[in-house]
Amino acid sequence: MTVDSFKWLPLSLAAWIRREWQVPDERATAPFTPLRKPVSQMRFALLTTGGLYLKGRQQPFDMEREEREPDWGDPTYRVIPRDTKLGELGAAHKHYNPADVEKDLNILLPIHRFAELEAAGELGSLAPSHYSVMGYQGHPGPRWGEWQTKTGPAIIAHMRREGVEGALLTPA
Repeated sequence: MTVDSFKWLPLSLAAWIRREWQVPDERATAPFTPLRKPVSQMRFALLTTGGLYLKGRQQPFDMEREEREPDWGDPTYRVIPRDTKLGELGAAHKHYNPADVEKDLNILLPIHRFAELEAAGELGSLAPSHYSVMGYQGHPGPRWGEWQTKTGPAIIAHMRREGVEGALLTPA
């Protein structure tokens, strides 16, 4: 399966991004991996880049620093329990309007839709924890170091402890 992240971009813009950001060829770096068992037997976690957090229980993502440094994004993450209800989440992100998400969290974190799939037996189970990050992290380069050494490994370790076998990424 070929992945082409630039398919819908104008050719000149795609070429500029590949050159300036030194984006590797996805065909060489993102191989298709078949599932080892049916979805109906797998445990799933959800990961959104929407900057969601639990109001009054978690610190919002740092938007003040992003205001001062527009190509910086908060590299931390928030754990969102599967029993989170509408109204318990806030959204801290400067690159979309959070009003719709605050009306229906399933737009960015489809916990309730996945719970319905679980109840119908269409997926094995929904993990107890899900994850939110601030998706805008600027250009590739030195700022991604914390993601590679801290944030990514911490999320993966948490998923493994909960027996997660598949994840759905919902970008903001």
